[in-house]
Amino acid sequence: MKNEKQKPKKALRTAQYKSTFLTPTEFLARNGKTVYISKEFHQKLSQLVFMLGGGKLTLADYLYNLLQHHFDDYGAEMRAMYDKTKKPNF
Repeated sequence: MKNEKQKPKKALRTAQYKSTFLTPTEFLARNGKTVYISKEFHQKLSQLVFMLGGGKLTLADYLYNLLQHHFDDYGAEMRAMYDKTKKPNF
């Protein structure tokens, strides 16, 4: 009985993940900046994007979606912490 209740919840989480992170964006990597990540993360992310993106998603799309979600979720907290830091006087 427990598994029957978890299946719809898991399916919903999977659908949310797909719609949040595995959707193409209008972002063009060549218009951005270079960022370095570990070889391990690059391999994992590249494989994830290749397998789940169905050839319609780039690594830049996935990272854009991931960072956008992070900023949407934690933007207020980030601003609050930033506002509390001492800024140099110019």
